[in-house]
Amino acid sequence: MLRPPLRPLAPLLEGDSRQLMQHIVVQYHGTQRDLIGASLLGAQQLRVSLLTPEGLSLLDIAYDGSSVSAQQHLGRESGRARQIPPRALLADFQLVYWPLRVLEQSLPQGWQLTEHRADGRRVRQLFYDGTLYTVVHYSTDDIWSADVQLDQKVLGYGLSIKNL
Repeated sequence: MLRPPLRPLAPLLEGDSRQLMQHIVVQYHGTQRDLIGASLLGAQQLRVSLLTPEGLSLLDIAYDGSSVSAQQHLGRESGRARQIPPRALLADFQLVYWPLRVLEQSLPQGWQLTEHRADGRRVRQLFYDGTLYTVVHYSTDDIWSADVQLDQKVLGYGLSIKNL
């Protein structure tokens, strides 16, 4: 399967800022890593910081509505395992938390986003040219308090997100 282009990021959220602290389990290339995520979602920026369970900073990603910046701290392993692109992590973070209508309006031609219920739970599916790209399962209807399972099929990683 040809890898689709990275989808554009959606606009920043309007209204009050929101802060999240989360336990994130990343599964990528056969490895699993426990992380703490600290996120700020607001009208001025989207910022995601990933830390070790001990609190050491690994990665800071920021989006100001037009450009993405990323700064990697510990864990830089040259030549070893490939890393998940920071822009892809931000796009998936938006896929989980942004309103459906905002996401749909930001998708270029070839992309399709659906939301439905399966086993009484909310499920979002993102397709590119008819091929399933990403699936998000929520444990409850309230996306802000739900435990989330994201399966990024094309780039081959999964995220389990639990709010702290």
